[in-house]
Amino acid sequence: MRRQTNKKIYWNSKFAYVVGLIATDGNLSKDKRHINFTSSDIQLINTYKLCLNKSNSITLNSFSERTKKQSYKFQFGDVGFYDFLMRIGLYPNKSLTIDKINVPNKYFRDFLRGHLDGDGSIIFYKDKYNTDKNPKYVYDRLFVYFISASIKHVIWLQKNIHNLIGIRGSLNKQVWKKQKKTVIYRLKFSTKQAKIILNWIYYKPNLPCLLRKYLIAKPFLSPSSPT
Repeated sequence: MRRQTNKKIYWNSKFAYVVGLIATDGNLSKDKRHINFTSSDIQLINTYKLCLNKSNSITLNSFSERTKKQSYKFQFGDVGFYDFLMRIGLYPNKSLTIDKINVPNKYFRDFLRGHLDGDGSIIFYKDKYNTDKNPKYVYDRLFVYFISASIKHVIWLQKNIHNLIGIRGSLNKQVWKKQKKTVIYRLKFSTKQAKIILNWIYYKPNLPCLLRKYLIAKPFLSPSSPT
């Protein structure tokens, strides 16, 4: 059977968000038909499914002894969508070699929110390290991280963010010894830049997102965030 490779795809915020999730925690099967998405957060799986307007069932993966978490999998087959994802820069076994993704600038922040929900993190804490010197030395620490095992992909993220909103963050390399010395790259935004990027990606209410990360970001969101 001839593959339908020219399926028309119309970009919107939900679709760009889904592409961000697939770029991180998704996988294109080698059968050139199925797209898989795995997460330990059932709310994220359901949000992904809702954005795609798919009725396929969510299945349980085997319990991970390493992470001590239950994970869930959502799979569907769509040749046209699969081929579209290939055309924009996604492919099977992409983790170490993924590069840029052809996302329209208009929807890049939605893509980035999906990227954050899939593999990134928002960290906030009260720094009380110097309170022994002065009880008033308490500082708010806010960090936003985008993570990938591909240095080319992280550099592309950094360049695109800088081109669109003028901030660079910092890039560093880490080795996860617990995961067979896996090398990962982190794009880090601290304090003021972290607030800028959070207000950019959460630019209006009721966007598709991972709720637990949004709740960390919410206190730092301004009512006058750019739209």
